[in-house]
Amino acid sequence: MQYLESAHARALVAAMAAALLMGSLCVFVRESHCSAQLCSFARFGAGFLLIGGAALYGKARRGISLRFSPAAFASGVSIGLCILFYYLAIRNTSAGIAALLPATGPLLAAVWEALLEKKLPPRRDVMLLVTAGLGIVLVTCFAPGNMPGQHHALGILYGMLCGLCYSFYIVLSRFMHTEVSMLRRLFWQSAAGMLALIAPLVATQHVFQGWQTGWPWLLGIGVLQGVGVLALVAYAMRKLTSLEFAIVSCLEPTEATFLGWLVYAELVLPGQWLGFLLVLSTIVAKSQRHIRWRISCFMARHLTHRA
Repeated sequence: MQYLESAHARALVAAMAAALLMGSLCVFVRESHCSAQLCSFARFGAGFLLIGGAALYGKARRGISLRFSPAAFASGVSIGLCILFYYLAIRNTSAGIAALLPATGPLLAAVWEALLEKKLPPRRDVMLLVTAGLGIVLVTCFAPGNMPGQHHALGILYGMLCGLCYSFYIVLSRFMHTEVSMLRRLFWQSAAGMLALIAPLVATQHVFQGWQTGWPWLLGIGVLQGVGVLALVAYAMRKLTSLEFAIVSCLEPTEATFLGWLVYAELVLPGQWLGFLLVLSTIVAKSQRHIRWRISCFMARHLTHRA
């Protein structure tokens, strides 16, 4: 029982770390001054080089299997399109809205999972989910719709498409066979994401515009938001349900909105702050049992050592 609690707590921490990395994505994308297509391709291209090298080394040294996994490949296509729509949303609307609408992906995934398993989630989790959803609605409704130089409606559409693709990725990851190793899963996901983004990249005018000055940000996108987020999400989804992951993922739009307000002076209305407080309260409520468990373990070890 203690091992299960510890594994679940680590999965929660991994999910929070992934949400924080994704929440900072708006800064990387905007500061790179590159197209959304190039940013999304860099995320999976650089990631594939790193993961591919590690996978080939593991196969040569330890005999790790890299056999094709249809579920991992399909989830890679889903996350590749998800990232492309996310970057397009960042280019067309505020950072908070661009991050908020993809956060509906885990919420949708929780619904898909409940339908597939034909069972209702615990009542407490449903209440937390409703609270997080109310916070998202408040942030969206109070968002300023007339931002100069941006196409707000188009950004919302891209964000909704991102959330839909994200939900497919989570469901595929949740129901992936346990025998598919972490390295094998990341290898095929990064390969599929990179292949899915070749066509949008080729169809882009001035494909490599701005890469001379933006390459450090592109590298950061590939390593941190690429390899880092994929690995953290893959680890978290092994222990968390889609509903738990959905609640924790609400941290992402909260951070993105704060960064947009702090770095780019984007307008955040009082109704939006109320929505973000509701979202944060669901994360704290979901994590408090594991936080108390961690504190009790620390105190028990400390008292045992003193005795």
